[in-house]
Amino acid sequence: MNMWWGTNRTQFHLYENGVLIDTQTLDANSPQAQSTVTAVHDKLKGSYSYRGELVNASGITSSDMTAEEK
Repeated sequence: MNMWWGTNRTQFHLYENGVLIDTQTLDANSPQAQSTVTAVHDKLKGSYSYRGELVNASGITSSDMTAEEK
């Protein structure tokens, strides 16, 4: 996840097929950019959908769902 502008968030959530698989705490230092990485590996063959959320006291901003074929 890369956020280049806007109000910083304090958490990042990653969902795989609608299930929360990772939560990361972010340092809020607006207006600086934020980024984080989640490694996803050792998946069985199939289709997977991913969605990220950025969270702070003001609310949640959610990405579009992306699909990946393994």
